[in-house]
Amino acid sequence: MRKDQNHTFRATTKIIALLAALGLLLMLGCSVKDGDGTVLILELDNSKNVHQYWVFNPYNRTLESCNETAKQAIAQILASNAVPKDSKVKSWRCSFTPPENGG
Repeated sequence: MRKDQNHTFRATTKIIALLAALGLLLMLGCSVKDGDGTVLILELDNSKNVHQYWVFNPYNRTLESCNETAKQAIAQILASNAVPKDSKVKSWRCSFTPPENGG
C-alpha cells in the first residue's frame, strides 16, 4: 500500500511541475513580445506621395513611453531627410508591431 501511495505522489508532483513549467513558458512568451520595443507610425501628406513612415524604438518598451516621446520623435523625423521636406503629419500612433505585420 505504501508503494502505491509513493508512486501516486511522484506522478502528481511531476504533473504539477510540468504544468508550472508550461505556465511559466506561456508567461515569458507573452511578455517578450510586448517588451521588445515600440513602433511610432506616422500618416503623412506630402508632394512625393509618401503616405506612411514608421520607426522602431527598442528603448520605448511600453505604449505609454512611446506616446510620451512621440512629439519629440516626430519633430526629429520631420527635420531629418527621412521624409520629404514638405511632409505634414495627418495622424500618428504607437504600436508593438510594424504596419506590414498587421500593426
